[in-house]
Amino acid sequence: MEYRKEIENLMTWHRDTSLYLNVSKTKEIVIDFRKQSGTHTLICIDGTEVEMVENFKFLGVNITNNFSWTTHIEAMAKKAHQRLYFLRRLRKFGMSPTTLTNFYRCTIESILSGCITAWFGNSSIQD
Repeated sequence: MEYRKEIENLMTWHRDTSLYLNVSKTKEIVIDFRKQSGTHTLICIDGTEVEMVENFKFLGVNITNNFSWTTHIEAMAKKAHQRLYFLRRLRKFGMSPTTLTNFYRCTIESILSGCITAWFGNSSIQD
């Protein structure tokens, strides 16, 4: 398989450049949209099997093996909802509208718009 050959090339490059790949932190996600998807055997790197996962978080974005953004959107909504509590508390303490707007933009809007170009176009109404 071409994929396994690329992994062997990567490991050779790592050895040649004296770099270390922490296999215990390495994850594999299989994205396969074929109607007849076969079984995928686990990859071994230096005698250690690489864990196969259905989803993982990469640079703050939850990626799933079927490119459903529900997990990511739910995590963002939960985080934004937690920050709304602090915004309500600041309003209750009589903070100025300018301060409240700045707080919203820095702590809530930044969460909701993070990596929006990656997930927004493929999100669904249910998300």
